[in-house]
Amino acid sequence: MNKILITGGLGYVGGRIADDLMRTRPDLRVVLGAHSKRPLSPEWARNAEIVPFSMEAPETMMQALAGVTDVIHLATLDESAMLADPEWAWRVKAMGSFELLKACRAQGVKRLIYFSTYHVYGSGAKSPISEISPTRASHPYSATHRATEDMIQFFADHHGLQTAVFRLSNGYGYAMDSDIKRWNLVFNDLCRQAVLTGKIVLKSNGEQSRDFISLGDVARAVQHFLFNIPDNWGDGLYNLGGECSLTILAAAHRVAEVYKKIYHTPLHSIVVNEADKTPNRGSVIYDISKLKATGFRLAGNMDEEIEKTLNLCESLKQ
Repeated sequence: MNKILITGGLGYVGGRIADDLMRTRPDLRVVLGAHSKRPLSPEWARNAEIVPFSMEAPETMMQALAGVTDVIHLATLDESAMLADPEWAWRVKAMGSFELLKACRAQGVKRLIYFSTYHVYGSGAKSPISEISPTRASHPYSATHRATEDMIQFFADHHGLQTAVFRLSNGYGYAMDSDIKRWNLVFNDLCRQAVLTGKIVLKSNGEQSRDFISLGDVARAVQHFLFNIPDNWGDGLYNLGGECSLTILAAAHRVAEVYKKIYHTPLHSIVVNEADKTPNRGSVIYDISKLKATGFRLAGNMDEEIEKTLNLCESLKQ
């Protein structure tokens, strides 16, 4: 029986991956590594084992990895906190990941999937963005992710760890519960504003384009690698995006459409920041052809994800 540790398992992306695995693979043992002050036993995670896990405490890693065959590494730090203290960011995120890799080797872990970020390509990356596009990671968040990618490659080449790195674009979709504090993400913020205020106010002119992928597809990508192509991960580096380029304003209108369908009333307004003169640089083409060549196919439903996020936002009224 496979035993899978998900670092950051009670988080936004980790929770959805864990839920998908537990619902569809009841034979798996799912372990959620948590470094959080929130309650350690949310209802949705009742069938998982929750263990202490800290990127600053290698001893917790060794304990969490006992008997584990596969690791999904999602644990990271808040972007703004990393920018405020880059030295801490490098020590915890980068060197913490190195300690995790050492622990994986010591405990005999066979496979590791790491979630990196499309931010490693830098803000000026030109479309189409593929895995051979140059990286320009200038923020501590992206730079520590990029460094972790190289550490993972070292353990793959020199210690036989089977690895896959997913450079994730902008994930969207409902969180497993409202205590998962990722309301700053685009669709989550738009849905929260819609439910709590009946309108959407953008901080920008809304012309910025981004690639979006549903968390359902993120979870399916993990399952595809673990179970559909378990021994055929190629060179282990893949863009993970949704082939869905939207401006922020278009995303707001999409939320407004679903809101009207659910509540049978339109939003009062969608307000843009007219003072923001950021130009529309066109669609973002985040190339996932390498991923699709493995047999993976996108199947996400944007309206369903928005509807469930709106429903979750109702709990914020209490």
